[in-house]
Amino acid sequence: MDNPLLHTIMMRPYVIGFLVSFLVIGCLNRGVARTFLLLVVGFVVAYASEWASIRWGIPYGDYLYIYSAMENELIIGGVPLWDSISYSFLAYASYETVAFLRWKPRILLSAIVMTLADVVIDPITVRGDEWFLGKIYFYPEGGIYFGVPISNFAGWFLVAYLILSIYEFLAARWIQQEAPMRAPQFGPYFYYGILSFIGIVGIFIGEFWIVLVSLLIHLPILIALKKRFHKQTPS
Repeated sequence: MDNPLLHTIMMRPYVIGFLVSFLVIGCLNRGVARTFLLLVVGFVVAYASEWASIRWGIPYGDYLYIYSAMENELIIGGVPLWDSISYSFLAYASYETVAFLRWKPRILLSAIVMTLADVVIDPITVRGDEWFLGKIYFYPEGGIYFGVPISNFAGWFLVAYLILSIYEFLAARWIQQEAPMRAPQFGPYFYYGILSFIGIVGIFIGEFWIVLVSLLIHLPILIALKKRFHKQTPS
């Protein structure tokens, strides 16, 4: 297939599914302007961070893409387009989960929640040769957390904090309309929908320890969500 964008869409339908879900839920809860602002800010900051990291190891540490595993996909400056886009919907899902829980300070805790999403995602995606993702990247020095270096998670926190800080700064100045918040519960549903997908893949490839440790790490958030949903249920 000669069209890299079309080929990418066909090869990464799960990313497109999550992107569409983000746009629909985001427009319901934050409005069109805020949703597309986060899409753009998330993509730009994520792309810059990945571009820098594959060259200088900042902010995630050293990692390398395997371009032969992404043949004919849309890659710009050495960075897969779909990978940077995924930061936008992960940032949104994390931000909305924290908002639903009414936790403060929102940006800081949203960045932590987004980093905890990568604690689930990265150990499975680095094993992409065992499922349909493909072996698209690796860490030359490995890592102590199921093959992932701690520097990667530090980078995710920094990037998540930057994305959401820029988003809130620009939204406050550019967008006057109030966020409609028609279905706030969809935020945590979306967040754990993404992580459930990764967890199912982990079980499928036999990485039960990764799934179990991930579940234990997320247990406090899940308990908090259970309590929050219980408060919303009419007695």
